[in-house]
Amino acid sequence: MKIQKNLEIDQFFQRCLNNLKKEDKNRFLGAKVTKKNENYLQQQMRKSGFQEFFGPLEQWPSLFIRSQDVINSPYNSSIKLNMIKNEEFRFSSEMLPANQLFNVSGIIYDQNRELNDWMQLRALDEPYLANVLWQGDDVWMLDAPSESNTIDSYASKARGNVLTFGLGIGYFTFMALLNPNVTSVTIIEKSSSVIAMFKQYILPQFQARDRLNIIEGDAFDYFNETFIQTFDYVFVDIWKSGDDGFLIIEQLLEQYLPPHNKVDFWIESSCFEFIPALIMLYFRSIANQKIEYHSDPLYQRILQKTAKYFEKENIILSDVDSLKDRMYDLRILREICSISPDRY
Repeated sequence: MKIQKNLEIDQFFQRCLNNLKKEDKNRFLGAKVTKKNENYLQQQMRKSGFQEFFGPLEQWPSLFIRSQDVINSPYNSSIKLNMIKNEEFRFSSEMLPANQLFNVSGIIYDQNRELNDWMQLRALDEPYLANVLWQGDDVWMLDAPSESNTIDSYASKARGNVLTFGLGIGYFTFMALLNPNVTSVTIIEKSSSVIAMFKQYILPQFQARDRLNIIEGDAFDYFNETFIQTFDYVFVDIWKSGDDGFLIIEQLLEQYLPPHNKVDFWIESSCFEFIPALIMLYFRSIANQKIEYHSDPLYQRILQKTAKYFEKENIILSDVDSLKDRMYDLRILREICSISPDRY
């Protein structure tokens, strides 16, 4: 690949770099919101680049989540976790405060594709008594609105015979089985104690448990073409956050690159958040004929993968849209991650 440098491309690189330096979106996390100051906060968030407030004022979404909607959600109104108590797991509760902004989404990519990415922040309208499931001294699962909000879309997308990696408290499985397009759900779960707890306390509360199959096993043993091709839809959720999620996704993709439209990874945009920026830095180095290095070993590794991926393109790019297309194409991001270490 070659990039023909011009003023338009130079200005694009500069806008991207300026957006990368912006950290003012984070100042809204934990901010207090009331009905009186809601519009003021929305105006400030708009200035900081929260793009859901870029449209007409009358179309702006509320910053509030109704706590009663969370309480009355299908899972929470059907599944009770307060009876869970054994040698490894125990139940408790935690009061989540009202009127305090928190993240309820994965990273949402910049609609202009210039690295001004953002996230949805919301506040509960009333304090909410959330379920907390402990595994020993560690919080294993917190029943927060952010969990359901980042999983429901995958359950709605599921179809046919579904495969999911990671059992948890069965939230995705429960919601997927409510989807009329889903025939069955097969779960791969590594922990025998998680499976035992689920079967003893949670599974009896599932109405559609006859369409559910649990396999005890390691995700890496089953994430392959032979096994995955027997399912219509696959959802992978075996990490705690975007921080540890990227490394797991990368290892899975190095092992097998599945069809893009068949497999989804939980909060993939958050796990991949830094990759479009690294692609931009690589493009800038190509345009300036200067090799880009990064002091962070992870970022340097992805830069090397990025270079390996685009070296195969025998093309000269001279327009910004072509660069943006490659920076934000999820297929390309996955293909870059799938490059094994012996290839760069």
